[in-house]
Amino acid sequence: MQRWIAWTTIFAAGVLAGAFSIGYVHAGQAPPYVTTQVLKTGLNNLPGQELLIFESTWQPSFRLPLHVHPNGHEVTYVIEGEQTFYIEGVGTRVVKAGEAIYTPPNTPHYGSNLTDKPARTVVIRIKDVGKPIMVEVKK
Repeated sequence: MQRWIAWTTIFAAGVLAGAFSIGYVHAGQAPPYVTTQVLKTGLNNLPGQELLIFESTWQPSFRLPLHVHPNGHEVTYVIEGEQTFYIEGVGTRVVKAGEAIYTPPNTPHYGSNLTDKPARTVVIRIKDVGKPIMVEVKK
């Protein structure tokens, strides 16, 4: 009987240790994609247009869905790592730290981090005020 109590106690302690440690394991993992709006301002010389700047961190294997920016211009500058972009009509391009890529308005595209290291980008957009930043394209 004492042996059964001892094994049950050890088993219960193991279950509790596992339950508590899972929070610590997941707490150290970064979210797959984090983006922060750095600036949003109207453009006085371009009525109805606004400028948006974002800083983003992309974890390995993250991919945005295929999407467009309605009437919105987009420039992506890679500041760390590298990104792979697919832009309809252009194809696939790898953009490394220190390089930039332009996506014209209303053009289906997506970005992804196909490396084993995080990547960081600065994204500059000029778009119509009141229009969504991004609209997912279903294919």
